[in-house]
Amino acid sequence: MKHHLTQIILVVTVVLIAACGVETPNAPSDNTASAATSTAESPAHAVTPPVTAQEAFTRTVDDPRVEWNPCFEWMPEGCELAVVQGLDPEGLNADAFFKLPPGSTVVEHWHTSAERMVLLSGVMEVDYEGQDPVRVYPGTYAYGPAELPHETHCLEEGNEPCILFIAFEDPIDAIEGRPDEIPDEPAFIRTATDPEVDWGPCPEWMPEGCQLAVIQMLDLDEGLNADALFRLAPGTKVPMHWHTSAERMVLLSGELRVNYQGQQPTHLSPFTYAYGPAGLAHDTICADGDECILFIAFEEPIDAIDLRGGDLPHRR
Repeated sequence: MKHHLTQIILVVTVVLIAACGVETPNAPSDNTASAATSTAESPAHAVTPPVTAQEAFTRTVDDPRVEWNPCFEWMPEGCELAVVQGLDPEGLNADAFFKLPPGSTVVEHWHTSAERMVLLSGVMEVDYEGQDPVRVYPGTYAYGPAELPHETHCLEEGNEPCILFIAFEDPIDAIEGRPDEIPDEPAFIRTATDPEVDWGPCPEWMPEGCQLAVIQMLDLDEGLNADALFRLAPGTKVPMHWHTSAERMVLLSGELRVNYQGQQPTHLSPFTYAYGPAGLAHDTICADGDECILFIAFEEPIDAIDLRGGDLPHRR
């Protein structure tokens, strides 16, 4: 896994540097780096964001706009599922909240899609095939590979329901039992303080103290479907920019304000879900107090494209 994460960091570094229009000496020459570089050949200030009719939005688990529905019949009583983002008509790249009552268990099952998750409340234990049980606390990221069978237990600690945010790649499903073949890829969890999380600097035009850590990438060759942690110091601002990919996010700490072009400012508190459409320009401000740490599930290769123009000084 350490070697895998090292390759991921290499890919993302090349993409971010290319997107910011900065030359890099001794650029890697392997196929992975070449694929990443080809996604952002032009300097950031020369690129106009695509026109999008989609709007950014936020959701919390108690938002009246979140429509909770019963889970699959074979899951325990009181289990609920809410799709909070499903813009693709084919059901791809959907986001959901999953709620499990304390003291209940979802029996062995598997999913067609990988699960990219953040626990929002409760204490959960997940028993993946061939691995020791993993205990997950609020604010923890968890990755479950496609087709890897597992059981899920919501523990009675604190008597809180377990609520997961899950970013899917393929259409949402849950299949009781075991698949015909068991994948070799392991499940894992990460927190912002884990030594396995390799924090690196953001692009130079972003504020001092900004850091980025890539924790998972489903398609290493193309840089697709990556998950990242983004850290912003209190009282700092990322100037107006846009991304090639949609951003599917959960704020893990701090208070964050995002100003999307043409919309009212969006305020995020911890464990708020936010959806940012691809190409929609925005700036981002971390309020005074705690540092802001944001989980982001990307679909396209990770980039951040500065909109201020090549002739303007990029003041921090």
